[in-house]
Amino acid sequence: MYKEFKQFIYRLLIPFIKIYKYLSWRFYLLTCKEVKLIVGAGTTKYKGWFSTDIVTLDITNESDFIKYFSKKKIKNVLAEHVLEHLTDYELEKMTNNFYKYSDDEINIRIAVPDGFHSDIEYISIVKPGGTGEGADDHKKLFNVNSISSLFKKFGFTAYPVEYWDEERKFHQDYKDDANGYIIRSFINDKRNRNGKPVYTSLIIDFKKK
Repeated sequence: MYKEFKQFIYRLLIPFIKIYKYLSWRFYLLTCKEVKLIVGAGTTKYKGWFSTDIVTLDITNESDFIKYFSKKKIKNVLAEHVLEHLTDYELEKMTNNFYKYSDDEINIRIAVPDGFHSDIEYISIVKPGGTGEGADDHKKLFNVNSISSLFKKFGFTAYPVEYWDEERKFHQDYKDDANGYIIRSFINDKRNRNGKPVYTSLIIDFKKK
């Protein structure tokens, strides 16, 4: 009952949230040198980055990109555990929008659940309809090959950062750098305290060719 009440209040506030976010965006443009965008951010905020969610920026809707990025192109995108909630059609619309409205030196950092993870329990948590929080809305379970193919189709080159390969071998080169902080990563997730990759993400950077 409490959850439904919160959702009701949030829906009432959506028009005001949109106005506030647009004014915040105008201020951000005046104060930033480069556009660094967090999509599907929720409450996530990082210094120098502009946080958005579907209410303020629908990444599948080109009209939203025209509104925000007609004058200044995107230099960085950060999306942590967002893409697995999108359908194939929505993913293609999103990727095309990123390409059209981004700087030539764009870096897109994506983190999603890793479909090649060696732990069966991990897969049961993150797969579509899995037991983990939010998994009932998961549409996809990506691996390093499938997500690379999606972005390559739209003119991007893939640079895997943290991932499991087809042979269930773990690769880790992620650092907390200017391209984006990932909470659910090997070095940042507290579930990996013992040095074993218990909960990791498929983290991959994409750049224009």
